[in-house]
Amino acid sequence: MSNIKDSIVTMVHNLLEEGKGREHIESMLLEGGHDEGTVREVVATTIKLRNETRRNQAVTWIIIGAFLCLVSCLVTLCSASTTSMPYVLYGLTSVGILIIFAGFSRIF
Repeated sequence: MSNIKDSIVTMVHNLLEEGKGREHIESMLLEGGHDEGTVREVVATTIKLRNETRRNQAVTWIIIGAFLCLVSCLVTLCSASTTSMPYVLYGLTSVGILIIFAGFSRIF
């Protein structure tokens, strides 16, 4: 029974990566002769795990971006030279903000 669930999980994961919807995946598996309860359980669990993984990646991106913004702020405040200040202030802060937005796009 576990081998059957493993093959269904792999199939569901591949179909999700291709961009197929939940209803389409469930109907394909039901047409393949799989049990309705098992199909619904496996699809729900696989979607939940995929979303959790994406959320974890997004939080990592957001933390990295926030750290870059913090470093940019600290370097700007502590810097005595004015020649590199625009690069740090605008460049590093912009990169940090872009990474934060990339993380938010993974969540939403």
